Amino acid sequence: MPCEPNLLVGINMFELLDEDDREALAKVIDEEKLLAGQTLFQAGDPGESLFIVQKGEIELFIKDTAGQKIVLTTAGPGDLFGELAMLDSGPRTATALALTDTEVLVLDRDDLILLFQRRPDAGLHMLAALSGLTRKADELLRTRVSRNVNEEMEEHTIPLLR
Repeated sequence: MPCEPNLLVGINMFELLDEDDREALAKVIDEEKLLAGQTLFQAGDPGESLFIVQKGEIELFIKDTAGQKIVLTTAGPGDLFGELAMLDSGPRTATALALTDTEVLVLDRDDLILLFQRRPDAGLHMLAALSGLTRKADELLRTRVSRNVNEEMEEHTIPLLR
């Protein structure tokens, strides 16, 4: 079901669009509602759309090789996610889970490309969002690696102290 053009106002990626462009884009954006605890997509699923949270919260997480859940980020109103798999046509790299009853806007790859052709500056907003995600991933990796090394050292030194 297409969304209302006024829902696009206030979303960074669409802020430079004029009213006509927002109306045209609204015709191709769908709205989806999720219940708390519902999975939107799983790691490994095909990625053909990006999502923008309108209401609620979506947790994006991966599982490490030991099966432990690693939360990458929590997306709230105005945040976009799912763009990596959509841009490179690869599978989803994370799982998206609704933490609360949530409403998201869904923009398909072909429609996003059309938006970038009409408004290349909208692509800059997406690049800024991607940069933020990359920074978060870097920090998460630094923290995770540090924690694992510390745990390993503790595991090896405690027996020596006994």
